[in-house]
Amino acid sequence: MLEDLLVKGLLAALEKFGVFEEDVNIVLEKPRDRSHGDLSSNLAMVLGKRLGRKPRELAGEIAAGVDFPKSIVESVEIAGPGFINFRLAHSYQVELLLDMLDPAGALEDIKTGGNKRINVEFISANPTGPLNVVSARAGAFGMTLVRLLDAIGYDAHAEYYVNDAGRQVKMLGLSLRAHYLQLAGETVDFPEDGYHGRYLEIMAQELMEQDTAAIVKAASAFNDESFQRVQAPPGNAEDWRKLPEDESVRHFAKFALMKILSWQRDTCRRFGLRFETWYFESELHESKRIERALDRLEKVGALYTEEGATWFRATDFGDEKDRVVVRAEGLSTYFLADIAYHYHKFQRGFERAIDFWGPDHHGYIQRMQGAMEALGVPRDWLEVQILQQVTFLEGGRPIKMSKRAGQFVTMDALIDEVGADVAKYIFLSRKPNSHLDFDLDLAKEQSNENPVFYVQMAHARICSVLRNAAVEGIDPGDVTADSLGNLTEEAEWNLVRELIRLPQVIVSAANAREPHRLTGYIHEVAGLYHQFYHQCHILGEEKDTTLARLHLCLVTRHVLRVVLALIGVEAPEKMGEKV
Repeated sequence: MLEDLLVKGLLAALEKFGVFEEDVNIVLEKPRDRSHGDLSSNLAMVLGKRLGRKPRELAGEIAAGVDFPKSIVESVEIAGPGFINFRLAHSYQVELLLDMLDPAGALEDIKTGGNKRINVEFISANPTGPLNVVSARAGAFGMTLVRLLDAIGYDAHAEYYVNDAGRQVKMLGLSLRAHYLQLAGETVDFPEDGYHGRYLEIMAQELMEQDTAAIVKAASAFNDESFQRVQAPPGNAEDWRKLPEDESVRHFAKFALMKILSWQRDTCRRFGLRFETWYFESELHESKRIERALDRLEKVGALYTEEGATWFRATDFGDEKDRVVVRAEGLSTYFLADIAYHYHKFQRGFERAIDFWGPDHHGYIQRMQGAMEALGVPRDWLEVQILQQVTFLEGGRPIKMSKRAGQFVTMDALIDEVGADVAKYIFLSRKPNSHLDFDLDLAKEQSNENPVFYVQMAHARICSVLRNAAVEGIDPGDVTADSLGNLTEEAEWNLVRELIRLPQVIVSAANAREPHRLTGYIHEVAGLYHQFYHQCHILGEEKDTTLARLHLCLVTRHVLRVVLALIGVEAPEKMGEKV
C-alpha cells in the first residue's frame, strides 16, 4: 500500500539519527488543509524532544534524506511546526485508482490475515423479549467487523450466545404462566420480578388459541438450522397448566424461549445479520463443559474454598477481588458458565475471540481474561469491545427503555420506523465506546442532513449520470489511465485523493476494531463527489473531458459500493426523486 511505501522511505531516512523501526510508530494522515499535500506525518515533532532537536529543523533534514521516485512522490514539503507533507504524482494516483478496480489488485493485496479464524460474538441478548435498540447497535458493529476482518483475509465467524439457562429463564416461564392463568380466569399472584411486557400478554393470548399441532408446527421452523436445540414442550398450554408448578413453569418457559428466539432470529435477518453459530448455554450444562472447566481450574491451583463457596483467584490475574464460581448451595455462577463457554471457543480452534459487551461490563473484562490465562489461554486472545448506551430520541425527548415494564424500543419497531439501512449507518457513525443519541426525526428526513441519505444520494447521482450518458449514446467503457490523465480541476483531484485511501481505511478500521471509520470515510467521499458534480460539468464537454469525468464517476461508484457493502447498507440506483 501507499502508506507502506512512505513509511519505508521515512525509516531509511531515520537511520542516520539512530532511530529504527522498533523505536518509532510512524503515522500518516491527511493534512487538514488539502493544499498542503496528500499525506502528512508529525514524525519530527514526536522525535524532536527525544533527539534534542527543533522539530522543524529535524523535519527538514528528514525530508532531505528521503528518496522517492518522482513518478510516485512529486515533492516532500515542510509545514507549520514540523509537519512533513507528501505530494503524490498525479500519474501515480491514477495507478492507485486502477489498482483498486482490479479484482487481483489493491483490495486483494490487503488480505494478509492468512485465513486465521476469529470468533466475533455480538448481541447475545437474553431470550426474554424482543431485541431492542441496544442490540441493534451491537449488531451493526459486530456484523461490520466480521465483514472487515474477512476483507483483510481472516476467516471471521459470527456467533450469538443464547442464555437459555438460569434464573431469568425461570422468571420468563413464571411470567408467561401467570399471564396465561389470568386469561384463563384464575386468580394468580404475578411474580414480583416478572416480565410485564405486552409481548408476553400477546403470547399468552396466542396460547389460548393454539392446540398441540399448531405448537409443533411453529417449532418445525427451527429444524434446518443451528436452532435444532429449540423444541416445543409436549402438548399445549392446557396440558401444561395441569402439571405440578415447577414442571408447568418449565414448559411455559420452553415455549416462551422458542417463541422469542424465533422473533430474535427473524429480526436479525431483517437487519442483515447472519450468524454461523447460535450457541446455547444449556449445551454447556448438558455436555458437562462447566464441570470440566471447574476441574481444570482446580488442577492449576486457581480455586479455593471459603465459607462453603468455591472462589476463583482473580486477584492473581489483576482483578480487584476474587470471584465466586460455585455458591455455597452448590449452584454454579454465570461467571463459571462464561469461563466454560469462552474456553470452548478456544478449544474450537479460534485464534482470537472478540466480544461486544454492554457498558455495565467493564469490570468483567479483567476477570474473564484472567480466567482464560489461568486455563492456559494467552491473555490477549480475548478482546472485548464495550458498546456504550444509546439514547433514542423522538421529538427531542428520550424514550425510556425497560424490558420488564414493557417500555422499550424494539429493534423491529426501529426498522419499521426508519429502515435497517438508516439505523445501521447512524449506529456506525460514532465510536462503539461513545454514547450515541439516536435522533429518530433526523433519521426519517429525506435530506442532506440525514447522513445515509447523503451518501446513498451520491451513488444514485452517479447512476443517473451514467443513464443520461447512455441516452446520449456515450459508452464510457473500461476506466483507463489515459482518460483519467485528462483530469485537471482541483475538485476532481480532491476526490481522487480521497478515493485512493480506501485500502488503508479498510485495513485500519479492521485492525483498530473501529468500523465507524468507514462511515466517516464514505461521508467524505460522498461530499467530495457532490462538490465535483456541482463544479465540473460531466456531459456536454469535450469528448476527452467527458470520458475522464465519467471514468471518475465509475471509480467513485465502485468505492461507494465497496464501503456500503461492508456496513450492510444498500447502494440504490434511484432515490425516488430527481438527483
